[in-house]
Amino acid sequence: MLASLSINAQKNILLDQNFWKASPDITAVKAEIEKGNNPSQLNPMAFDPVVMAINNGASFEIVKFLIEQPGNGVKKPTHDGRIYLHWAAMKGNNELVNYLIEKGSDINLEDSHATTPLVFATGGGQANVALYEAFFKAGIDPKKKYRDGANLLLLTIANDKDFVLTDYFITKGLSLKDTDNNGNTSFNYTARTGNIALLKTLLKKGVKYTDNALIMAAQGNRRSANGIEVYQYLVDELKIKPTVQTANGQTVLHLLAGKDKQSQIVTYFINKGVDVNKADNEGNTAFIIASGGKDIELLQTLLPKFKNINAVNAKGESALTQAVKNSSADVVAFLLNNGAHSTIKDIEGNNLAYYVVESYRAPRAGMPGGAAQKDDFGDKITLLKSKGVDFTAKQKDGNTIYHSAILKNDITLLKKLAYLNIDVNAKNNEGITVLHKAAMIAKDDVILKYLLSIGANKDIKTEFDETAYDLAKENELLKKKNISVDFLK
Repeated sequence: MLASLSINAQKNILLDQNFWKASPDITAVKAEIEKGNNPSQLNPMAFDPVVMAINNGASFEIVKFLIEQPGNGVKKPTHDGRIYLHWAAMKGNNELVNYLIEKGSDINLEDSHATTPLVFATGGGQANVALYEAFFKAGIDPKKKYRDGANLLLLTIANDKDFVLTDYFITKGLSLKDTDNNGNTSFNYTARTGNIALLKTLLKKGVKYTDNALIMAAQGNRRSANGIEVYQYLVDELKIKPTVQTANGQTVLHLLAGKDKQSQIVTYFINKGVDVNKADNEGNTAFIIASGGKDIELLQTLLPKFKNINAVNAKGESALTQAVKNSSADVVAFLLNNGAHSTIKDIEGNNLAYYVVESYRAPRAGMPGGAAQKDDFGDKITLLKSKGVDFTAKQKDGNTIYHSAILKNDITLLKKLAYLNIDVNAKNNEGITVLHKAAMIAKDDVILKYLLSIGANKDIKTEFDETAYDLAKENELLKKKNISVDFLK
């Protein structure tokens, strides 16, 4: 899928959001292609110029022209395995939806999240009757049920303030009284977006609700979180039980902990008796989940009620583990300053040095604004070293953090670890050095040569009597690129 992905994606102006936000006409687009900008190139996130154009509201003429360029086409997978029909439906672009369907786009294709183009449209808040009608005419059953047994009426009701789409679905055999497999009603689904006026209208129409409406309100949607007035309506007026839990044992606090700026609402629920120390079925508390975010105010709200800052989940991960893996150096510092143990190891025997490496993300090319990114990675290492974390120690499987780092195939990461004095020739429990591993998975010779430059011994053999040279000769990627590995002899 990523055959056309290039590390030079940031140089292609057709992959620049600012280019599309300026609403170029087709003449400008063609001129950029003439200059050598590739209309089918994927950026590191697997977005291409067609997706950029669709998402920025480019004209049908431009999008159609781009789709027709070599390397594109209606079946081309992009970010998260989505085809252009997903993006067109999500944007409510009826003209483009009809064109793509006419050209044979797969109306039933599921992306990597098992979402079809039509369901993706519901997630985008689309409530246009003509859009759904296009898919029905193409063969989609209006009564089809999707994830958790939800039908289209349930999936769209929250964004259908005037009930135009809902009334249309009712003519297709759906009903306001429909529920999903878990008994969630259209009221519950509407609670996700917190439209109190719409919730009240549904009650007047005889729609019932369950305690799970509170859970769905806390889940919210991808783009926003509900305000405290929504919870006050559900709990104080409708008397929904504030301590309601999901099937996985999560309370509203678990769900709110994964969102930003929720301190006021978290305080509200703590005062309603929701237990801060409640662990879900995976052993995660709200505090552990919040530690994977970057909201220190939320952590400060939870901490006074949290009994054990070093509590671990079923994987043996503490709040500090989550912070090292997913959050910022500031959160790591906050936890360390409040008694979090830096000696924590997970059930696999991995210490926090391992999780620092796991946290590494290569800087994204072409990020807006061009501002320098804060070096959270380096700051985390400094903090943990100051608290006694041994970055030279082997993990339970014998791997050094070089062994972990090499899996990311990123020379910048390896260079960031160079000053830590890790034994570059250490073998893991399988008798493999980092150079052996690199020889097996390298995409070019850059990392291999770098490892040699910092002292990797090319003569060390595996338990099967193989050198790095022997392993590199069998590397299919290097073979395809005709890259010589004789320097490993």
